[in-house]
Amino acid sequence: MPAPAAKTARELLEVTTLLMRSFSARMRQGDHRLDPAHIGILAKLSFGASSLTELAQHQSVRLPTMSRSVALLVERGWLKRSIPAENRRQTIVTLTAEGRRMWVWMKRDAEKHVAQMLASLDGAERKQVEAGLAILIRVLGVAVRNARE
Repeated sequence: MPAPAAKTARELLEVTTLLMRSFSARMRQGDHRLDPAHIGILAKLSFGASSLTELAQHQSVRLPTMSRSVALLVERGWLKRSIPAENRRQTIVTLTAEGRRMWVWMKRDAEKHVAQMLASLDGAERKQVEAGLAILIRVLGVAVRNARE
């Protein structure tokens, strides 16, 4: 990997780590304490139902670990489990209406949190950040699409 690309990669990973630490600390406060893994489950299910196995694969955890995480979110009323008649060995997990509201609230709260952190940027700095993000979104989007093919 060329040295400039490696430096950019290190800096991007550092920014990602800082954001994740900030989000994790924030989500562990207040009435709706969540682990980062639980946020990942809600995010995946915001796109539609998944089997318990798919969720475990998505989060790179074993099935019993995912089952415990889902059980906690079911207890909170954010997820619903069902067993399809055509395959009684499979468990399908979906967001409940309350789970969808919580997901929307978390996304808005995260946006507000980041906006507060970025509030000190002046107009020129904000434009630089936005230009860099547009490039990253384009490049990373292509990489993700290529990985799926």
